Amino acid sequence: MRYTFGQAEAFYWVARLGGFRAAALHLNLSQPTVSLRIKELERILDGELFDRSLYRPVPTTLGNAIYADVERMLAHAEQVQRHSKDGLRGRSLLRIGAADSFAAAILPELLAQLARRHAELQVDVTVDFSTKLEQLLLDRSIDIAFLSQPRAHEGITIVPLWLIDLVWVVGEGLAFTGSVATPENLVDLPIFTNSSPSGLFTTIQMWFGAHGLKPRRLNTCNPLTVIARLASAGTGAAMIPREMIHLSGEKLALRVLEADPPIPSHNLCAMWWNNESADECGYLANLAREIATA
Repeated sequence: MRYTFGQAEAFYWVARLGGFRAAALHLNLSQPTVSLRIKELERILDGELFDRSLYRPVPTTLGNAIYADVERMLAHAEQVQRHSKDGLRGRSLLRIGAADSFAAAILPELLAQLARRHAELQVDVTVDFSTKLEQLLLDRSIDIAFLSQPRAHEGITIVPLWLIDLVWVVGEGLAFTGSVATPENLVDLPIFTNSSPSGLFTTIQMWFGAHGLKPRRLNTCNPLTVIARLASAGTGAAMIPREMIHLSGEKLALRVLEADPPIPSHNLCAMWWNNESADECGYLANLAREIATA
């Protein structure tokens, strides 16, 4: 007896998300249905796929052995399905994930050039934190992500595009003495940033932590354009990409401070799966780099 696609899919998402309930929600199935599919697959393979004695199901030796093969199978099935849908609709779909700074600086011209070069292309854009975009790519909810500081994963290509220069800014109306930002003179100020586990949030914590300090008031929000405006209001400081100063709109009253210690730059990268769409993603990454250079 052969296993079914549904059984393999159930196994993959339980292993990927770490639970039967999470997999059921993702697949829009009931939890008993997912459990039944796993049991049927275990019967076919003559072995348990998960250790259920722990708080969360953990793949057994057999589960780990088949995980990569199942992942490749699902990726191929998704690609076949996409080609089928494109053929019916007479167009193709590209799902792009973009970090805030990339969306503000590069995305408009990127989409304009795609519209001129590929009139039939349908584009779906998601703008979010880099850490969330990375997860969306791992879950195959987007085709390519333009994000900062991604982690390495098997089967995924990461191409560095350019460095993001980060700066401390304060509103011109803030009672801040001097032009240098140090952990000591910022530690008591309200600081506006993206929420954890964003790259900016982590960088701020590490910048203060290098001097044995921790910021006392971290106010989190999204997007970066709003963070720049909050700092401009003169109630606190913010660490933002330098390019966001002019991309956040006119009438901002911001002072750019010299950072001591210096803030390490972030790498803006393109990230995609090594599958049948890899060439298209590589083309898109090169196009983004050309726009940034111009």
